[in-house]
This record gives sequence, C-alpha cells and structure tokens, in this order.
Amino acid sequence: MHRLLAALVIVSMASVPAAAAQSRKSKSKPKQQQLEPPPPTPPTSAAPAPAAPAASGQPAAPLPSTQPALPSAKPKGEGTTLGLYRLVRKGETDPLLKTVDDAFRQVADASKRYRSVVALPEPAEKQGCGLNVPCLASLGGLQGVDEVVAGDLTKTENGLILRVKLVDTRSEKVLGDKDQVIASQTAPEVQVWAESLACKLMMGQECVGEVLVDADLPEIKILVDGEPVARTSTRPERLRLPVGVHRVRIAVDKRNSLERQLLVSRQPSPGVTLYAREHEEALAVTSPAEAPRGVDGKPSVAPSVRPTPTKWTRSVGMTMAAVGVVAAGIATYEGLHSKSLANDANSRFAANGAYTQRDLSTISSAHSAA
Repeated sequence: MHRLLAALVIVSMASVPAAAAQSRKSKSKPKQQQLEPPPPTPPTSAAPAPAAPAASGQPAAPLPSTQPALPSAKPKGEGTTLGLYRLVRKGETDPLLKTVDDAFRQVADASKRYRSVVALPEPAEKQGCGLNVPCLASLGGLQGVDEVVAGDLTKTENGLILRVKLVDTRSEKVLGDKDQVIASQTAPEVQVWAESLACKLMMGQECVGEVLVDADLPEIKILVDGEPVARTSTRPERLRLPVGVHRVRIAVDKRNSLERQLLVSRQPSPGVTLYAREHEEALAVTSPAEAPRGVDGKPSVAPSVRPTPTKWTRSVGMTMAAVGVVAAGIATYEGLHSKSLANDANSRFAANGAYTQRDLSTISSAHSAA
C-alpha cells in the first residue's frame, strides 16, 4: 500500500513540469501566429482581362461607352497658321486683283498673330470658293492651316466693292467679315482700302501710316477729315493717320482751299505727299504729280506769297469810306430839317390856339424826314 502511494506521488511530481512546459508553449503560440503573414485568399471569379492588341500597327478599339478623343485645336497666336485664298487665278488679267492679293499678303506677313502664312492652291471646282465658308474651311483644312482669309472685288457702275472674310477651318466659323465701297477704280486707292480691311481682320486693329505735307508758312492750318492737325516746327510735317482714304484741305484766316483725297498706306512715304501753298488768288494743295518739274526732274513748287493790299483794294476802300461820310451827312441834314419844320408848326399853334391844315402837313413831313 505504501509502495502504491509512493508511486502515485512520483508520477504526479513528474507530470507537473511537463504541464507547465505545455502551458508556456500554448501561451507563446498566438504570438508566433501573429508574426506569420496571413494565408493568401483564393482568387475570385472575374471577367477575363481584354487581350493586348496584336502588334499589327492597327489602333486599339475604344472601350465600350467611351468616345474616341478628338484632336485638340492648336493654341491661337504664335502657333496659328493662315492660308491666303488668292484672288488671282489662272488666266486672270485684272491688275486690281493682284493689288488686293499683294496687300493681303503684306499685312499677313507683318501680323504677329500667325506663325506662318501660305498661299492656298486653287480648288478643283471651276468656279472656285469665292467667299463660300464651307468651301474655304474645307480647302484650308486639307492644307493644314487654322484660318483662311479670302476676298472678293466686284465692279459697280461708279466704282468697286471690296469684301474680306476670315474663316476658322475647324469650326467653319466666320471670325470676321468686312466690306468697303471704293469710289474709284485706281490701284493706289484699292491698295490702301485693302490694307485697311486686312489690318482690321488679321491684326484686330487699324494700321497707322505716315504722310509728309510740305506747308511753308506757319499760319497755314492743315485739316484732315475736317479736324485741324497740330503743327510742329518741322518741315515737311509728318502726319500719322489710320491707313485708308482721307480728305484734306488747308486754311489761312478765313480763306480755305478745296478738299482733296489723301491716301495713307502702310508703306512709308518716299517723299512729300502734298504741297500746301498760299497765293494771292487762292490757297492750293498740290500733289507731286501735279507740280512742275525742275531741271533735276524733281517737283519744283514755288513758295507761298502772302497777299498784299493792291490799288484796286485801296480804291474800293476809299470809295466805301466816302460813301459812308456822305450817308452820315445826309442823315444829319434830314434830322435838322425835320426839327425845324416841327418848331414852325408848334409856334403857329401857340399863336393861333390850333393847328391849321398846313401845320398838320408840316408835322407829317417832319416825322417822315426824321
């Protein structure tokens, strides 16, 4: 019995350390499991990814419910290109059309708005585009330009009508539309009007040109479009005016010259545009083409001559003065005579106590003389 109890005690004592070790081992397992990465989750069923496009050079098809991206428009300004639709076509013989084309090209080249300017080829249609917006936009789009400028020159009974359009090739939108009635069919006037319209469309503002007016007297006033121009001490006067056609005349005191045209171009004036002179008989504004030529072939314009009193003007003045003196004397005599008649009638009234018929006639005559 004693031996059995001793064996049980030994067995129980041996199991205590093992249980403690097992307890410590079980407590350390959760900490070890936290350090281990979680097991991978099984893949879920999903739609197969779209296959990569084959390397055949063909563009990939757009995804469902999406639109293919549109090409972005070029930024305006420095990167904008302009196409010139030429008025002069094959077989054209009108020199005024070339004048308009050259003016458009010069303004376009001078504009800082465009990166480059190209001349558009003629369309396949025999009648051409004219000012047809879809035709101009299509023609410009085929040439890769952003904007197209086109003009039209129509002859009328009394002159010309010049029209200009600026078209956006991507949207077929008219960016500008200008027209001008030209009173003549001369190349210089057509040129300055073409420059004026082109500046307003392709530069967004009026261009300014310079002309030289030779006025040799300081008292000569220069009036442009009815407005006086400030004079300086320089000769000839350098006038800066908007490009186009203006009206000019000169004046001295109450004397005025006849008005005449003044053409102002973008191109600098090579010399004097007009000569302003005062003469005895009238004031004159003369162009170099109208002036006489000197031995060197250049215009030779006589200087102004200030008007001086002549014998005729002095005689007229003296005559008018004499007429004034005589008129004053007659008025004085009539006044004194009427007063004398009235005094005589009043004296007889005081003596007789009444006016006679003669006295009444005398008083009436006195009033008339007065």
